[in-house]
Amino acid sequence: MTETYTISSDRLTALFDPIGARIRALHLDGGPNLILDADAPEFVAAYGGVLVGPVANRVRDSRVQIGGHSYQMPQNEGSTCLHSGPDGVHVQRWSVTARGPEHLILSLVLEDGACGLPGGRQITAAFTVIGPTMQLSLHAVTDAATPMALAHHPYWALGGPPVLRCAAVHYLPTDAANLPTGQIAPVAGTPFDFRDGRSLPPEIDHNLCLASARRDKPEIVATLTGDKASLTIESTEPGLQVYSGAGLPDIPGTDIAPYAGCALEPQDWPDAVNTPTFPPVLITPDSPYRQITRYTLQPAT
Repeated sequence: MTETYTISSDRLTALFDPIGARIRALHLDGGPNLILDADAPEFVAAYGGVLVGPVANRVRDSRVQIGGHSYQMPQNEGSTCLHSGPDGVHVQRWSVTARGPEHLILSLVLEDGACGLPGGRQITAAFTVIGPTMQLSLHAVTDAATPMALAHHPYWALGGPPVLRCAAVHYLPTDAANLPTGQIAPVAGTPFDFRDGRSLPPEIDHNLCLASARRDKPEIVATLTGDKASLTIESTEPGLQVYSGAGLPDIPGTDIAPYAGCALEPQDWPDAVNTPTFPPVLITPDSPYRQITRYTLQPAT
């Protein structure tokens, strides 16, 4: 069995598994686990709690063009590559490089060609808890130009139905393959308008457009309120993937079932590698990757 690691503040306790840099539990003030967790393979296959990448979300035809060269990523959803395929960072064993009562730092090396992409890459994930806030800092370097677009994939189980608020005024419509069409559409008049707060529509698995580029400092991107707790997410990322959990498996003897939890993933825009009008995701030896995302929990009122 994989060794797990616990970090705690005066308000939060978080439990991690180094396979996938996976968060398995997050407790506020000694209360219930506020994320879904199970060892069942079908839940692991739903990316529960892990980091996904090096290119999160979907890539059309699993192909990437870099500097006039075409790179073939694994096809694991029809012709699409989802979360970088079956050997993405979500199934890799990360190394624990530092730990303390309130922090855990993990790292992962991807060799040139891993996930079908160029560059020897090193990724670092630092989790820190302070009071009611858990911060995730991601950093990646490469020795060749390559796409990097990581995302954190916990399923939040705050009780509900939870209400989401997000100030995004645009979202990315998708086609039958759940890939962005390339259009950047207004949320007004759609089920994806969360500016005044609403429950998640059952069909949502869409990117809300937060900014045209990664921000230098984290900004509030969303709040999610349930009857167990409320969550505020701050992030540097230009997008927020919102997934209702419709495809979660029904696992007897657990609390995992369709819609039992939702994923809110600060990220780059999906399929940006093939869409020039989306914020770019290419990193180089001179321009590394960075992301800061903060989760702040408070008791339900």
